[in-house]
Amino acid sequence: MSVMKPSLCPVQPPHYATIADWLDSAEATQRWAGPGVPFPLPSERFAQVLELGLRPGWALLDEQGQCLGFGQYWMTDACTAHLGRIIVSPLARGRGLGRLLMQSLGEQALREDGMQRLTLRVYRDNAAAVALYRDLGFQQVGASSTPELLFMQHMAG
Repeated sequence: MSVMKPSLCPVQPPHYATIADWLDSAEATQRWAGPGVPFPLPSERFAQVLELGLRPGWALLDEQGQCLGFGQYWMTDACTAHLGRIIVSPLARGRGLGRLLMQSLGEQALREDGMQRLTLRVYRDNAAAVALYRDLGFQQVGASSTPELLFMQHMAG
């Protein structure tokens, strides 16, 4: 019997509460979603607060349809997609799902017409994420980074 690997699908309303539950504090919510995002994040406001209409959300689902991860991307110019709000379920961490989520999200973004570059921001103290992004080929852009946040990019091809 083969085990299907989790797959990336457009996020659906039933996933909103699951994802919001992964955030255990106002600080965690702000670090993940940005300033002004409420904690707790009400599932009925999830789509509005995260601007899913402008910044489509993607869920990493296992073969039973359980949501294991989430991320968004949006176009910042004609050839750049910015990846953001990347998160893996606390119960599913340490299993390589962050890598799978990032690879799947990046591939999805680069399928958009003309996309040649992926960008992201990551807190410098999030050592596991920084190491993963470097391993996936993202490079630091010093001029766009801050003392708190690294700005990283990955060129397609």
